[in-house]
Amino acid sequence: MSARMALLGRWAVLRLSFVVLCFGNRVPLRSKKSVNLRNVMRTKVSGRFHPEFFMDRFKERANFKMKCEEEGPKTTFTRTRGRAGIFTFTPGDGESSTVIVSPDKRIPTLDHRHLLRRFEEEGIKTIHLSKLWGALIKNPSLNFADVPNLPKKAVMLLSNEFSPCTSKLVQSETSQDGLTTKLVIELQDKQLIESVIIQHENYAALCVSSQVGCRMGCKFCATGTMGLIRNLTAGEILEQVLIANTVKPIRNIVFMGMGEPLDNYDAVVDAIHGIHDTRMFNLGLSHITISTVGVVGSMYRLADEIPNVALAVSLHAPNQDLRLQIVPTSKFNSMDRILEAMDYYLDRSPHHSFIQYTVIKNINDKIEHALSLAQKLKNRRVKVNLIPYNPTGKEAFETPDSGTMESMKQTLLDEGLLCFIRDSTESGRDVSGACGQLALSTVEGRNSKIRR
Repeated sequence: MSARMALLGRWAVLRLSFVVLCFGNRVPLRSKKSVNLRNVMRTKVSGRFHPEFFMDRFKERANFKMKCEEEGPKTTFTRTRGRAGIFTFTPGDGESSTVIVSPDKRIPTLDHRHLLRRFEEEGIKTIHLSKLWGALIKNPSLNFADVPNLPKKAVMLLSNEFSPCTSKLVQSETSQDGLTTKLVIELQDKQLIESVIIQHENYAALCVSSQVGCRMGCKFCATGTMGLIRNLTAGEILEQVLIANTVKPIRNIVFMGMGEPLDNYDAVVDAIHGIHDTRMFNLGLSHITISTVGVVGSMYRLADEIPNVALAVSLHAPNQDLRLQIVPTSKFNSMDRILEAMDYYLDRSPHHSFIQYTVIKNINDKIEHALSLAQKLKNRRVKVNLIPYNPTGKEAFETPDSGTMESMKQTLLDEGLLCFIRDSTESGRDVSGACGQLALSTVEGRNSKIRR
């Protein structure tokens, strides 16, 4: 009897160890409506993270379910598309969101952190990454076997676990003035995102998305009305740059597309390193701008980690009370806290900080608003960008006339601030590619169907 009990005890310990190994370091859900892709994919094994570990053990379970508690109502995480590695995340309120866990052959080759780790684990010299990425940027549809002098071991690894480009361009529209080209890009889980190429006098800038949807809920922004569906990975962000470069050479990158970049901090920073990497896109950090509505904690991190990128702070109002009416997340991060974080960044950065101010008729367009904003920004190293509101059809807002815009600009100039009217943000209205309009006509309906 004692031997049998000892055997049963040993079996129970082994089973418990397996459960801890699989689930002990997984899925700290950040909110009831979103899930961090990295936390879903990672399992800690022997001090290293292995995304494949999770998928390999449940590849044959088409209806795999995992339940976890989150401060009250139950949350379920359900595999909904068999072996494809696509899951539906359903919080306690019943509203579902789709996330993707990369299955075989679906990890972007531009996901440089993951690719570098796999090369090191397989004993492949990382010097080969330069020729791989160089060939990929010239030809996004390449065959790994066609990359000159790439070791067979590397070709086998890439063919088994990676894809040259997991995203694809499904639609491209250019505005009548020829200055704006909107790119509709389909991700590997069929979600759609939009990027915008903006042609300036001597160069082209790319406005990239960092999330599918956005949970900031700014009332004047089409993307903000979608809610957050999921974060993009670093590889998916870099694939936007890859695809855009096939349309025209890109010199500047602005993180002002769909989503709040600092709400997806780790992936955005990884993507910035890829954009800056001389083996990939080789753009200077001064050519990269990150916009934020005011995620204060991440603003401090950004100032400490990569202060050489430019920071654009979306204020849109001269005081906290008015900002609360049009930017709901202001209740979590007040204007004073945001400006303190911006000051911390300015102390460490060689750049000015851009202040983004969307001007909405009869809301925030009065001379007294400009004077109040000037007082807030006094003695700070900033440039104010006044952006005329672009209609989204979601709110009964109106675009101000040019006289109002000029009056606000002159008031700010008279108060000693650098101020510009961003006329380029109006270009692309005819293709719903202007500032604040992304996801307006193409993405929202399609993604909401996938989400359900």
